[in-house]
Amino acid sequence: MEGLPLIPGYSFRDPSIQDYKLKHKFSFFNGFRMLNDSKFGHGGRPIDVASLAYIEEKDPIQYDPSLTYGRVRDYGYQQFVPHYALFAQKCLRFKAFFRQGVFNSPNEHFRIRHVYIMYFLEDDTLYVIEPFIENAGFLQGKLVRRNRIPKTLNGDYFHWKDLNIGKDICIYGIVYHIIDCDLFTREFLSSQGIDVGDKEDTPIDPYIEDRKMKIKVTECVTRTSDDTRRRFLEYDKMILSFNAKWNDDFYQIMYFLMDDTIAIREVHKPNSGKDPVTMLLKRVKVPKNWKYLPSSYPGIYMEYGDPEITEYYTPNDFKIGETVYIFGRQFLLYDCDLFTRKYYSEVLRIIQPSSIPIDPPIDRMKPLSELKVPPHIMLGTPEDTYASCLSYRVKPPKKDIIRQLSNFSRKLRYSMKMDNVHPEDQDRDFILEYNLSEGTVLIQELEKRNSGRREGCFLKATLVKKPGTDRDNPLYYTPEDFFIGARINIFNHYFTINGADLYVYRYMEANPEKFCQQIRDNMRNYFAQQELLQNDIMIEAKKIQQRQHDADIFVEKEIENEVPINSQICQDVEGKTKEIS
Repeated sequence: MEGLPLIPGYSFRDPSIQDYKLKHKFSFFNGFRMLNDSKFGHGGRPIDVASLAYIEEKDPIQYDPSLTYGRVRDYGYQQFVPHYALFAQKCLRFKAFFRQGVFNSPNEHFRIRHVYIMYFLEDDTLYVIEPFIENAGFLQGKLVRRNRIPKTLNGDYFHWKDLNIGKDICIYGIVYHIIDCDLFTREFLSSQGIDVGDKEDTPIDPYIEDRKMKIKVTECVTRTSDDTRRRFLEYDKMILSFNAKWNDDFYQIMYFLMDDTIAIREVHKPNSGKDPVTMLLKRVKVPKNWKYLPSSYPGIYMEYGDPEITEYYTPNDFKIGETVYIFGRQFLLYDCDLFTRKYYSEVLRIIQPSSIPIDPPIDRMKPLSELKVPPHIMLGTPEDTYASCLSYRVKPPKKDIIRQLSNFSRKLRYSMKMDNVHPEDQDRDFILEYNLSEGTVLIQELEKRNSGRREGCFLKATLVKKPGTDRDNPLYYTPEDFFIGARINIFNHYFTINGADLYVYRYMEANPEKFCQQIRDNMRNYFAQQELLQNDIMIEAKKIQQRQHDADIFVEKEIENEVPINSQICQDVEGKTKEIS
């Protein structure tokens, strides 16, 4: 049967094979792709690969031919890297400029515009970009977008070999001159055998330079971290004073602790014939290295923290008996005042030597002339006249702030009648208002129907002088002058006070030291007649009753304590009389 050809009619079906299904090899198990490699074929028969006839026995001895014939040399093949992968994200950067003509402008004829040419090695494309300039007045940014730039009409394109320092390239009709490149570009061109030119100077745009000259540059000098406000609060009006001598002339060196400045005052001799120049050196910070200062210091330029000045004079540099060099002048320190010695001993822990015996000049002080106040000229108040004599600029006299704050919005009101000189003034009633904070008097007239007069302000708030007082040192009306029945003269108008506000009585009782007893009794009797002190009388009566009650209780206690003592004394006397008898 095995030798028969495999043609129809010569093949016979095996009756033992009942299952002709073809099993699949690829399946899913728990969501994963699995290879179902079965060793059985149709009808469950084993395939040739799974048959025992194809089993190869393993050689029990592992034989390595390289031990006998040597190791076979494998040749390494160079890995191929495409052009776009080799030069990916690598570009050449050139700095260039082009000259643009400007027409119809009197200020400029051409303009220099600086650009950057970026060449990408991965696809041989380039673009031109211009950096932004503030207030340029024209469009900036990307001038040529990224693409392959044609070089000739024949279809040739720009290559990186065409770019080098010092060359001119024409891109779309604009000629760019390359003047510089970055370090990577220079190294890349040198590695490719191209001689890179030297860096060229950047051309200057005349219009931009003209604008820079016109713009005023403000310089800011950073100050040191010293707190000037703290030093002002701690060392204000603290001065270290030294007596010095230079060229047979005597000077006073003053060191201000507030800001470390120095001032020098010349002490003139009597009848020396010198000009009366008081200050040899104005208040300024004095450097130690005066020889290395610029010629403009300190007359023209004096800036805090000047870089040319490295060290200034400090209190540790001043000591009696030593010489101090101040702008080329040698000052011999021979004495100092008591405050300076105390400051050095307590603060700096330095004991100043005793003074050097040098005959100082006698400073004759002119006696101050006595200030004579001129008489009052009847313009304003006498206080205004006195204030105008203290300075050239007339300032208003200072007010009593304590009085204004303590008596703010406090006013005493009185009712008055005018002493009639004329019959028509008989029925005129007035209200006097005294301002305790200012000491001014305000008089207002009450309204009367069909009187023919306009009611309102009779006298605005002003200081009213008492009649008969001195013109230059007047006395003004005070609350002590106002009481019931008082007759007052206000600018030759006589008034009689016939009433007052209840607050006047309250103010007198609260400040009894300002009023005499007669005025207080006068006001109390007036308000008692007006039946406005009923509550005060009841309160005072209760206080009197309470005092009387307390006194009675005290007397009763004293009597109770005295009774047993008297009885004991009587018993002792009776006992003694019996013994005698």
